[in-house]
Amino acid sequence: MSSSNTDEFVGKALDWLKGASMDDALDFYDDLYHTPGCGDEELAAFGVGDRFFLLTHLLKRLDIVHPWLYARCREVEAAPNEFLDLWARDHRKSTIITYAGSIQEILRNREITIGLFSHTRPIAKAFLTQIKREFESNKNLVALYPDILWDNPAKDAPVWSIETGITVKRQSNPKEATIEAWGLVDGQPTSKHYQLRIYDDVVTRESVTTPEQVQKTTEAWELSDNLGTADGRRWTIGTRYSFADTYGAIMERKALKPR
Repeated sequence: MSSSNTDEFVGKALDWLKGASMDDALDFYDDLYHTPGCGDEELAAFGVGDRFFLLTHLLKRLDIVHPWLYARCREVEAAPNEFLDLWARDHRKSTIITYAGSIQEILRNREITIGLFSHTRPIAKAFLTQIKREFESNKNLVALYPDILWDNPAKDAPVWSIETGITVKRQSNPKEATIEAWGLVDGQPTSKHYQLRIYDDVVTRESVTTPEQVQKTTEAWELSDNLGTADGRRWTIGTRYSFADTYGAIMERKALKPR
């Protein structure tokens, strides 16, 4: 397809998919691979525009094929910013939002800077490790986005480690890597400013055992607001462990919209 035809085809399809059932969407994806003229450019466009397609077909996460998870993909993608997503454990919230959402944002804009925050840095590093491993091992993803992803990032990327973050192919040179992992309570960075801040598991079972621990987490969350940019965005994902936790303070202040 020509570039204009690709844009028209993908645009109409994405509009239709917003209201399609999961079964209809899966049938469409299967047909997509046999549509005349549909090649890498079209598949890449669907990966950028459709998180469920990105997860199930490009990232091979077939565990996401469930009507409830499909609905969450559509909901989160339609309204991602300034929400407090409080889902039960093992409901794939980190998979859909932190993992696939970060990848999709990077594929949409290779100049983006993302700060990933958890209660402690090892938790955040685990999320970053998953994304880093995907960019290293998913050769199909690299082939679809060759202007963004490295063939051999460990050798060619200027920054590529869990400690310092990972950087894709970009034209700008900010001091922040494309995505970095930090602890909210232990080891917040200084002199960093991220266009997108993702807070995942900033409240843990261990962090709500005393009022002092809850206050420490809440104050660290307040302080982290300085790590954004003027037009920065926030995604916040977690599970409640106490009615008096930091998420409760966020909702009481109406700082984010609970979902």
